[in-house]
Amino acid sequence: MDLLRKDEKPDIHTREYVTTNQYTEMNNLNNLKMLSLLLSACFATASCVSDKVEMGPTIDEIDIIEKDHTDDSPEIGYEECLGLAQVTELMAQKAIAYTEASQNTDKTLLNCVYVYAPTVEKYKDAPEKLAARISLLGFKGVYLSPGGKRLTTADDWLRTFISTCSDLAMEVYATYYEDPTVFVSEAAADDCLNKVMLYNRSVTYKARFAGISADLEPHTIKKDIGLGWIWNTNEHNGIGGQNDNLLKVTIDRLRYAGKKLHPAGLKLHEAIWCHYQEMYEDGKVAHGDIGHFVNVCDWVSLMAYRSTTDRVWDISTPSMDACEKAKAINICVKTATNDEASTTLQPNGWKALLDTMAELKRRGMEYECFNGLDMFTYEALETMWEWLNDKN
Repeated sequence: MDLLRKDEKPDIHTREYVTTNQYTEMNNLNNLKMLSLLLSACFATASCVSDKVEMGPTIDEIDIIEKDHTDDSPEIGYEECLGLAQVTELMAQKAIAYTEASQNTDKTLLNCVYVYAPTVEKYKDAPEKLAARISLLGFKGVYLSPGGKRLTTADDWLRTFISTCSDLAMEVYATYYEDPTVFVSEAAADDCLNKVMLYNRSVTYKARFAGISADLEPHTIKKDIGLGWIWNTNEHNGIGGQNDNLLKVTIDRLRYAGKKLHPAGLKLHEAIWCHYQEMYEDGKVAHGDIGHFVNVCDWVSLMAYRSTTDRVWDISTPSMDACEKAKAINICVKTATNDEASTTLQPNGWKALLDTMAELKRRGMEYECFNGLDMFTYEALETMWEWLNDKN
């Protein structure tokens, strides 16, 4: 028999001599082969139970279903809210009076207020203060114009403001479905909707939007935006006419938004021109009935921009009378002075504003469809709130 070196062992298969290192490597290779066979057997067994191996979802695949927080109790009490708001004693008293005039006893009316860039800029260093001030006036919701940059970056101001609103039992709706391009393509509609939904995915639940406040106004389309139709209240009427087609596209886009938002538990609101209902009832258009809007939206706001209580009510009643859906209509009044004097309540003074809100609330609560009183805008309302006298 041949003599082996100290570092050699015989290979029992070839009878050739190999070194100890070579022998170890061969042994490891055999072990790997055995492990591979065992794993194959395990997977084969698993395939008998299921034809498809189920994988857990990634974070982007997990659907976030929002809950309705409308009836939540505030986590921030009145005294703390008063401290955050930093208002004078006179403003605190005026806030109580405004709330009593515009809210019901149980504070269940979904009164909302529009907040735009000038107000956001004014409170750029104090989002909690802004939220507290809005809450003191009895509002239950905010239609906030967030701006695309704040949405895509989920910046601190936006998250802090919405979180504070949540703690004050107010919901915030993104006014971010209003660009004219939304009328033209579903891709533009998707861009708006996705920005809000992606923002919601990136923040905790208290900092999320409760939905979208749409502001698609076909009656403002005075030049062709790519559809071939222009709104003209007096000349472009008739079934299938330009006004009718623009209304149809509006309702189609709202329906499209609802189908995207509602499965995620998000709400859809729309501001509508009061005259659509009259045009529909007069046979001038086939679209624009209040039912067409509330069937695809959770609720709508009638832009009842007039300078007296009766005029506000008169342009609201056609839609109120025709609506068959409960809690579907908010009457929105205007204190902003960016238009004709006949559209705003501000010149009437603070006391007259309270009287108007109280009377609209009284009349509105006789209708099942009545949902609340909205204000356009917070900036203008705050101006009146800060007045030292009835008309400053």
